[in-house]
Amino acid sequence: MSEHTRNDALAAEYVLGTLRGAARRRFETLMEGDPALVSKVGQWQETLGVLDATDQPVQPPARVWRAIQSRLPHPQAADQGINVSPSSLPSIDATPSGQLSPITKPKSRAANHGWQLVSFALAASLVGVLLWPRFQVLNEADTGPRPVAVLASAQGEGGQQIVASFDANNGMLVLTPLNLASIGTEHSLELWLIAKDQKPAPLGLIQADSNTVLVLDKTRLSSDVTLAVSLEPSGGSPTGQPTGAVLYAGKISKI
Repeated sequence: MSEHTRNDALAAEYVLGTLRGAARRRFETLMEGDPALVSKVGQWQETLGVLDATDQPVQPPARVWRAIQSRLPHPQAADQGINVSPSSLPSIDATPSGQLSPITKPKSRAANHGWQLVSFALAASLVGVLLWPRFQVLNEADTGPRPVAVLASAQGEGGQQIVASFDANNGMLVLTPLNLASIGTEHSLELWLIAKDQKPAPLGLIQADSNTVLVLDKTRLSSDVTLAVSLEPSGGSPTGQPTGAVLYAGKISKI
């Protein structure tokens, strides 16, 4: 792995929060003397910020809390290895604000340790509950474009990418460019859909410095489809197939 690729990966982990402890502190020390590294972090913050902004808050349904309750150990059973039926567990209810109802704090050391395990299990379950909707198939209740692909730079230029979002309700495909290099007036960027064992199909020209909106039938997007952007003469490819270099590409995630 090259230093450029490694630093880009570390910057992404830093922004995501998965770079922790001593490794995170070392990375912060490196950033103090490396403006390029600071720039990479800024690029990832912008990229992930765009993706995060499209997510709507999701209120876990009551059945989720009941499922969590059924999996929690009894306060004393956590230390003693006792199997307890779900009916003997303390009640956990979701309040209108989405917060957990207050739970009486155990006074014994053993009980306190048990509730630490309970709290950890609850937190882990909540993370899964809140993140799971990001990976589920869009349904009729979903509104607005959702990210379906990130078209990364084919030249490995960190931070240069295009986020493709799709609204399944109206077939609107939105291309959001992030930090793209200028191409000049003599060239155009053209978007292609590449299905398995098929020739690239042109979808239209896109802007390098602002959002582009195209209309596309949902049936044309599947997990074996790649979106790619090539550099073409001004006005697009004269042949109906890519004639210039492919600058950005990314596979479609589940729609």
